Order: sequence, then C-alpha cells, then structure tokens
Amino acid sequence: MIARRVRAFGALRLGAYAATWIIWGSTYLAIRVAVASIPPFLLAGVRSVMAGSILVAIGMARGESKPNRSQVIAAMITGAMFFLVGHGGLFWAEQRVASGPAALMIATEHLWLLGAGALLGRVVATRRAWAGVAIGLAGVAVLTLGGGASGGIDAVGAVVLLVASAAWGLGTLYFTGERKPASQLYAAGIPLLGGGVLLLIASTVFGEPGRVSVGDVPLRAVLALAYLIVFGSVVAFTAYNWLVEREGPSRALSFTYVNPLVAVLLGAALLGEPLSWRIGVSAIAIISAVVLIIGGTTSPTPVSS
Repeated sequence: MIARRVRAFGALRLGAYAATWIIWGSTYLAIRVAVASIPPFLLAGVRSVMAGSILVAIGMARGESKPNRSQVIAAMITGAMFFLVGHGGLFWAEQRVASGPAALMIATEHLWLLGAGALLGRVVATRRAWAGVAIGLAGVAVLTLGGGASGGIDAVGAVVLLVASAAWGLGTLYFTGERKPASQLYAAGIPLLGGGVLLLIASTVFGEPGRVSVGDVPLRAVLALAYLIVFGSVVAFTAYNWLVEREGPSRALSFTYVNPLVAVLLGAALLGEPLSWRIGVSAIAIISAVVLIIGGTTSPTPVSS
C-alpha cells in the first residue's frame, strides 16, 4: 500500500511538472494566435473568468473546505497580481513581441522571486544564485537591446513583460502558507475568477468589447481560447498551485526555463517566427541563470507535503 502511494505521488508530481513545463510553454503560441483577433484584456479576462468559474464550481460540488475571509482577500490580491498585471501584460505585449522572445522575458520571474525572497528572509540565496541573476539580466539585455533589423524586440513590450513577470514572481511568494486556501480548487479558482473580473473591467475601460464582433472571430482563435481555458488555466494553474505547496515556490517556478524552449520551437515551427542569434544567446543565458538560481536557493523553513 505504501509503495502504491509513493508511485502515485511520483506520477502526480511528474504530471504537475509536465503541465507547467509543456502546457504553459505552448500557451504562448495559443495567445499569439488568439490575440490577433481578440483584444488582449478581453481575451485574458474571458479565459480567467471561465476557468475560475469551472474550478470554483467543482470545489463547491465536491464540498471542499471553503476559504475564510482573509484567504479570499489574499486570493483576490493574488488574482490581481497574476492575471490583471501578469497575464494582462503578457497578452498585451504579445501584440508587439513574438511568442518565443516573450517567453524568454517572462523567464525573469525567478529573478524577481529570488530578490524579494532574499530581502524578506523567505529564500536563502548562495553566490551561485546571485551569479544566475547577473547572467539572467545580461540575457535580457542581449534580447532587448538593438533595433528590429538586428533582432532586438520592441522596448515598450519588453518593459511590460518585465513588469508582468515581476507580478507573477512576487505573487507566488505572497500566496503561500496561511494565506492560501487548503483546497487546491479554491486556491486556483478564486484568483482566476477575481483576476478575470478585473481584466474584464480593464477591457471595458479601454473600449475593447466594441472593437470585436463574435461572428468575425476565426475558428483558430476560438480553439486557441478554449485551449487556454481548459489546459492553460484549469489544468496547469491547478498543477502550479499544487507544486508551490509541495515543492516550494522556487522549484515550482522551474517552468520558467522550460517554457522558453517550448515557445521558441513552436513559434518557429508553426508561426514562422525567426530564430535570431539574439534569441539563441538570450535563451542560453536566461535558462542557465534560472538553473543556477534553482540550484543555489533554499527555503529557510521546510515546505510541508
């Protein structure tokens, strides 16, 4: 019986990592496809509200332990960080930045988590980790400096992506411990639902609903949105929350160095996005940086399983 439980836990952990590594890597392509026809905040809002509603409804149907008032507030704050700022910024930036470079920029999430975690005493960082920070920042500089002809990316898009990655990294550090509901369904669903509502409000403020007609949205964009809802949010975000609790925030963020490879390869294969020397150098630098950070950081207190 014990052996079966150990095997089951191993398979569950592997599946959770695969969800954040592979599925989230492929969502950059889906976003790129969908945002060509659906305005960014509207797209991100519909994705989050529908996914969050599904998860909360399942949690209620299963009679799972409901979060207390402070946990709901923390989940709403997290939703604003993850989805209004994080996904909203990403979706908006992918109008100006190709999916591969966008994934590389978002890989700096781990740099933000390390810096904030070290300042707050939540993460113990070695010299190896700080070397990773330096290499990662150099990789971002290589990717963003230079004009379009030399392979650089849009400067405004790059800044927005860095802000989005900071929001996700800091939100991961914030939404742990007693702030997080015991139910993984509520822990994933409430931030999605709350963040999605904020995204739809932002979409309305910017007048996005009036710029799109449902009948004009192509099938490929609808399918991309469906993929983002079911796999990108319901499956992968639930898996991510599970990993944060059992593996710790640093290891859970390991998706940041797998996603760029998946995104770059899919973008090149399916959308014909260019593979410039800047992207290659940046990929090596950023991925190396996050590997160094993961190997050089620990939590001062063990994460319960």
